[in-house]
Amino acid sequence: MAAPIDLLIRHPATADGTLLVFVSAPGSQDAFVVPYPAKLQALQQGWRQRFLRHHDPAFKWAGGAAAVGSWSERLLQGLDQWLTEPEWQPLKILLAQLPDVPLALRIEGPGDGLATLPWQALRLQRPIFRVESQAPVALSKQARIRARKPRIVLLVGSEQDLNLGSEVERLEQIRDAGGIDLRLLRGPDSSPPALRSALAEPAGWDALLYLGHSSSGPDGGLMQLGDGSQLSGQALQKDWALAARHGLRLVLFNSCSGLPLAQQAVRAGLDWAVCFLEPVPAKAAAIAFEALLQAMEVGCDLIGAVAAARTTLESSPDCEGCSLLLTAVAASGAALFRLPLSRNRQFWLRLAQSNRRQAIALGLFMVVACVMELTAHINPVSNYLLNRRLQLQRSWRLATGQVKLATKKQLPSISVLLLDPNSTIPALGAKPEADHTSWLALAAVLQRTPVDQVPLVGLDIFFDRNRPGARELADVIANQSKRLVVGGLVGPDDDQSQLGSMGNWFRHSSLAVAGLELKSLGVGTPAGAGRLKPIPVYLYRPITDDNFAGALANPANRWLPADRVIDWSINWADQIRLVEPADLPRLRTPLLLVGTSGRRSDQAVDLFTAPATIKDALQDGEKLLWTDSANEVPGVLVQAVLIQSLNSGHWLTPISLTLCTLSAGGLGILLAALLEKREHRAIAIALLGVASCPLSFSLAVMQLWLLPLLLPLLALTATTFSRDD
Repeated sequence: MAAPIDLLIRHPATADGTLLVFVSAPGSQDAFVVPYPAKLQALQQGWRQRFLRHHDPAFKWAGGAAAVGSWSERLLQGLDQWLTEPEWQPLKILLAQLPDVPLALRIEGPGDGLATLPWQALRLQRPIFRVESQAPVALSKQARIRARKPRIVLLVGSEQDLNLGSEVERLEQIRDAGGIDLRLLRGPDSSPPALRSALAEPAGWDALLYLGHSSSGPDGGLMQLGDGSQLSGQALQKDWALAARHGLRLVLFNSCSGLPLAQQAVRAGLDWAVCFLEPVPAKAAAIAFEALLQAMEVGCDLIGAVAAARTTLESSPDCEGCSLLLTAVAASGAALFRLPLSRNRQFWLRLAQSNRRQAIALGLFMVVACVMELTAHINPVSNYLLNRRLQLQRSWRLATGQVKLATKKQLPSISVLLLDPNSTIPALGAKPEADHTSWLALAAVLQRTPVDQVPLVGLDIFFDRNRPGARELADVIANQSKRLVVGGLVGPDDDQSQLGSMGNWFRHSSLAVAGLELKSLGVGTPAGAGRLKPIPVYLYRPITDDNFAGALANPANRWLPADRVIDWSINWADQIRLVEPADLPRLRTPLLLVGTSGRRSDQAVDLFTAPATIKDALQDGEKLLWTDSANEVPGVLVQAVLIQSLNSGHWLTPISLTLCTLSAGGLGILLAALLEKREHRAIAIALLGVASCPLSFSLAVMQLWLLPLLLPLLALTATTFSRDD
């Protein structure tokens, strides 16, 4: 709210016939003297007599409505004419210079004649309210950080000759819709001890609404409570002050002659009070109450809500003159007040008050997510979490019966021959070599395999230098011109020390002349330095037709992009068939892969760390990718999985971890704004966690999207619980 124009009218006890006026606004102030409006006071008395007579149910006055309407207009015109007298020129200049700026009115001096004039009904095209001075209020910590569903005390006073059921029911409806927390003090519970106990609660209240009978008096007005007792404004001064420290900002006196009560409450520490200046008919009070609630439900501030209620009273039958009575009283410098009565508006207000700790928590998780995403191919934490995720994905597949690869048409399995120095190589009629895989054994494999039944053979062997048996192998390849044979070459991420000093010999070798093609044996991940190579899960480099797996895949699909995840949650054993030398003469397959068992002379030469899913498969007694150690996978089987991934177009596309973490953290901020109670937030997070797992697993199975879980859920929890109001 813009800084208002302050208008102070002081009636000195020793200066008969004149008033001192002080007017100020940002950058401007003035003081002047105006004559006391004796005629206006007489006009007000005439209006008051007719108003009270017309609304007194004991009297029937046929022309009462017209008379009150006419005198109401005369009273407003009289007040307006007084303000247009030459002495008021400084105020008129300031009002013209500052259109739409609120006018804050303060009246000091003996008597209440000036105070009860309908200042708030002046047609100045700006909000008008009254102000009272108050001592500074030190808010409690709870009141300072408050951003919650409004807490309201409804104090129902004496209901003699009143029917307040509709007003009480209206507030209970708002409570039942989740708009407010409501404490109802009615009947025997409407007593001084009960009221004082409620006002002293440390949790504090946002507003107190009083319905019933009240009257003006020398002790700050008087409320008639539901238990038959009476309570003055002065008697409640300490209680108002205590409630103000705990956050109470508004009191509404929906009763007769409530100005003294409102002034006492504001002087004690409350920011705002709303009241009627004179005795008011019960019907008009009910209409005004409903109009105030409706205006605040749609987001009006208190001044706007009072203006809306005043407009409603003007157009309501049997409420003639009542619009002149409703007024708002504020403390000097009070901030604009809103009482959000709808869940929607409460949510947006709480969201706007999201705190710094939530932003810090979200920022920290964003940094972690960004680092993990950028280093996913080398970060051991990322690889570990990804392995665990695929392990959970496999459990979901088992539970839903979706373990096998789902393709539109059946893929032929890849036949794989593992060359073991203790069994397979001797069975091929060759001797095991200490420093390389026997090329004579490779020649024997090609010789025993029918060319027309096996048109494509991949040799997962490094052809890095001339070896014994090169001539024999070249002769076999040359004699099988209808068969494509692909060998291995050290790739950019492989151990370059294996290349040797004769790395370029192949170009001029008999194997090249015979038609052997060499492709990189890289699997899309950086080579490891340990005994076991890291299994390709998150690909650092793409797999293309320059790779061994890409060259042997279906020609229509030889591109597996980088930043993709090989789906080890599938049992690839259904797509790969291990064969023995005795099977070769009868073998019929579009592709035969030949590679080592991973060891040579009991030394690991081409073994990868097995993913957790393969270990699980062994423990569960499933069909295995191979029957040796569950902790290791030979490189040729890894190549087979890559080839089948390409053939089927089946791999997982990770959804950005940074984006998911940001979204989850943002959702946590929304949850904290939507749900005030921490136990409700905990339930919501638990439900979201339970729901997100099958959702993410289903996305991976049905759409091949890998939705991250752990870090987003942690970010969701952190941002949700970083807010404690």
